[in-house]
Amino acid sequence: MTLSVKASLPRQHFPLEVNLTLPSTGITAIVGASGSGKTSLLEVIAGFAPAGMTEVHFNEHLWQDANTRMPLAERRIGLVLQEPSLFPHLTVAENLRYGWQRAAQHYVSWDEVINNCGVADLLAQKPSQLSGGQQQRVAFARALLAQPQLLLLDEPFSALDEATRQQFVDYLRQVATRHELPVLFVSHQLSDIAEVSDHLVLLQRGQVLSSGPLLQQLRQEPLRSLLGMSVVTSPLPGLNEQPQQRLRIYARDVSLSLQPVPHSSVRNQITCVIFAVHESHRAGERLVELECQQQYFFALVSDDAWQQLALRVGQRVVAHVKAAALHHPLIQPSTLPST
Repeated sequence: MTLSVKASLPRQHFPLEVNLTLPSTGITAIVGASGSGKTSLLEVIAGFAPAGMTEVHFNEHLWQDANTRMPLAERRIGLVLQEPSLFPHLTVAENLRYGWQRAAQHYVSWDEVINNCGVADLLAQKPSQLSGGQQQRVAFARALLAQPQLLLLDEPFSALDEATRQQFVDYLRQVATRHELPVLFVSHQLSDIAEVSDHLVLLQRGQVLSSGPLLQQLRQEPLRSLLGMSVVTSPLPGLNEQPQQRLRIYARDVSLSLQPVPHSSVRNQITCVIFAVHESHRAGERLVELECQQQYFFALVSDDAWQQLALRVGQRVVAHVKAAALHHPLIQPSTLPST
């Protein structure tokens, strides 16, 4: 069960040249600097690209090739763009019913979407009466109410405040898991990517630099040295967090010692093993990869500290992570640097 995409399309600054096979389950994050081709890739999947230059298969179905071009409605795609494309002459309720009434079956209920997307108080209003964040919420709700078999999201929560954004990210994860709804998610926000995605595609100038499971991609170049970020699922021994909580840990927030440090304000002291050592993008530092119960994260260590502590691969050490450095819901999101 896969989504496969081949495309060779001219663009203003560079061609979009992709040959991708993605899982048709879970959430796939599409990342890259601005102008790298992320939105163009979604447009190819949605059927907006010219015939003859793309080939798209979803599971056993051919959506597009040189001789075939299935319309967006027949592909049953829920599409949420950066600029919500709501019908201006319809109320919010009428916008939402547009897709709802055309769905043959309903796997997600009207009340669930209305309540979780926080649009119950907006139903009588027109799009022109809504803020940018409210319009994004309505566009997301409309896409879900259409009962899609594939959801394409292009920076869907960029206009939301942090608390509301987190609620939507959590709800997206619930829907995707409960209904086995595949999602392609374009975002510059690392918090979105880490908290939600299962798979990651990195684009640069219209080409795929890497593609694979999220945890694997974060452990290899180019994202390893670019981001210095890991995702772990608590509990880990010495990590004082709620069980099964997905956490981002940045290498710059982790320090190492040879033994536990008593009487310290740092309560998260994780006994682990040095799994590997990698080059850092900064001179005089090393990116030390640590393993604990088959979960991996990084510490940024200076060359001087590495030598003074006589650290080596395979050595048991204690990683110290301040509670404030553990990035979980409601932390201000970081953005993906330009590459």
